Amino acid sequence: MPRILITNDDGIYSKGLLAAVEAVRDIGEVYVVAPLFQRSASGRAMTLHRPLRARLVDVPGAEIAYGLDGMPVDCVVFALARFTHFDLAISGINLGENLSTEITVSGTASAAIETSTHGIPSIAISLEVDWGKALSEGEGIDFSVASHFLRRIARAVLEKGLPEGVDMLNVNIPNDATPETEIKVTRLARRRYRPTIEERIDPRGYPYYWIVGRKCEKFEPGTDAYTLKVERKVSVTPINIDMTAGVDFEKIGDILLDDT
Repeated sequence: MPRILITNDDGIYSKGLLAAVEAVRDIGEVYVVAPLFQRSASGRAMTLHRPLRARLVDVPGAEIAYGLDGMPVDCVVFALARFTHFDLAISGINLGENLSTEITVSGTASAAIETSTHGIPSIAISLEVDWGKALSEGEGIDFSVASHFLRRIARAVLEKGLPEGVDMLNVNIPNDATPETEIKVTRLARRRYRPTIEERIDPRGYPYYWIVGRKCEKFEPGTDAYTLKVERKVSVTPINIDMTAGVDFEKIGDILLDDT
């Protein structure tokens, strides 16, 4: 059976990770290495200034599972050193969508980016969450539909592989999706948030600062954000980790090397 690595940035005790394991446990041997703690927005950070500690964790459906006191990328490095190879890597199911070029900030997407640099077909999958409704109604997040789409996409990737030039898939599921919701292949939106700083004053009169994001409200058709937020479809964005611009290099040379 194929070997499947599952990680995330919400932590090894996240219900989304358990849902991911449940989705693919019968189509491959599942190995889990995930952070012990919440590591959202960690990007491709690695822990190089201190040793890492790992703990065996009981995750139903997994051959073996480790919780690591590091970042999502640390988990990938640990998994590859410990278990050598995988046929598929999955990061998620994340609580909250990961859209636009800002996926480079996401620990979920960055873990999949890291596995894809090792030649492993990878899927980052995130579920849109209506936090206000979930908190006000006191209901748990339902991962069943997201699990359905993860299983469907994972089986397709294992059976057919990814096309040349595609290293990973970034998948986002609407919170009102059903198993019949349409899947649409998209491109990344330019950005979703415009970060800024809010200055506040503590009780002793000293300033402190929060990074906050102002949401963009308009998105171009064909982008992941438009597909999820406006069309209410499942967005699947093929990602190539070679970020070299697809332009005529001579044009760049003309700009940089023109002495006139």
